[in-house]
Amino acid sequence: MKVLEVYKDVWPPVRGGIERYIHDLGLFLTSRGHRVSVLTASRSPGFSARTTTVEGMTVTEAPCLCRILSNPVCPGLGRAISGAGQDVTHFHHPLPAATLSWYFGRRTVPHVVTYHSDIVRQAALVPFLGPFIREFLGKASSVLATSPPYVESSPFLRGLGNVRVVPPGVDTGFFTPGGGEPGDYFLFVGRFRSYKGIPVLLEAWSLLGGQRLVMVGGGPLEGAVRKRIAAGRLDVELAGEVDDERLRSLYRGARAFILPSTARSEAYGMVQLEAMACGTPVISTSLATGVPWVNRHMESGIVVPPGDPAALAGAVTAMLDDELRARLARGALERCLSEFGQARSFSMVEEALRDAAGV
Repeated sequence: MKVLEVYKDVWPPVRGGIERYIHDLGLFLTSRGHRVSVLTASRSPGFSARTTTVEGMTVTEAPCLCRILSNPVCPGLGRAISGAGQDVTHFHHPLPAATLSWYFGRRTVPHVVTYHSDIVRQAALVPFLGPFIREFLGKASSVLATSPPYVESSPFLRGLGNVRVVPPGVDTGFFTPGGGEPGDYFLFVGRFRSYKGIPVLLEAWSLLGGQRLVMVGGGPLEGAVRKRIAAGRLDVELAGEVDDERLRSLYRGARAFILPSTARSEAYGMVQLEAMACGTPVISTSLATGVPWVNRHMESGIVVPPGDPAALAGAVTAMLDDELRARLARGALERCLSEFGQARSFSMVEEALRDAAGV
């Protein structure tokens, strides 16, 4: 089976959750004997496509005129999708450019959509895009939602008859407990974007005093983050981008992992699972998404209201209790191993792709 994966970026070079998911899924499908191509948007303005091979996958960057609110403007994307010779196209939503390319393009190839999130950042476009998105989803062989709560809360998924819930999984062969005692720091991992709740996290840190925070990642808010840390003399280390070995080590040593996100763009939080697989409990927020479904309150971690620095600081303080922390760490690992294995998840995606392609 020849599969075309479509999203705006892929890992590497972009170290985001969806990008890493597509990369790892592609490797799994390749190992199963399928031919995988990935179609992305060029990150540099230009008029010619560029094709490379990454770990057995063909990666093509379609010419991109510009990006508006992170959404690529790629006039040739529809032609690239139609001319790839695939048996099935696997779209990763949200990507308005791909939705419109499908709608106005040739619809001869069956498609599957993994619905990672509603359109949040470009919400002003939703009234215009809504009819296109509904037909795009409705005509899919299947729509793969990441969690039951997101199906229930998304206006585009509720009542859709072709939805399957396929929770993304984590590589529990790589992300494993280290066996040592927890370190003296808390951990944040993610892109420095508005929906991640970083201002709330730093405000919580200003209320704590005496606690160390390590932040992995970077992005548009990095300058503002550095200024806030300096102004408040906060005990925060900016570790930047790190490789997988270093990331695993940081997960293993953290007293708890913190995901303080404040918007529906945080639909799932794969980083939660990476921490849980390492035996590290999670502090996350009660968004109406899959975030608190993955991290169950007082089973695998602590869930607090989004946008509440005092509640977040209280959860950090609670994690200083060794007995509570140890119980939640055990619960985090058990939940991850029983529910969120990567091979199980990717096999469900493979089944949906096979059903669509009729093979």
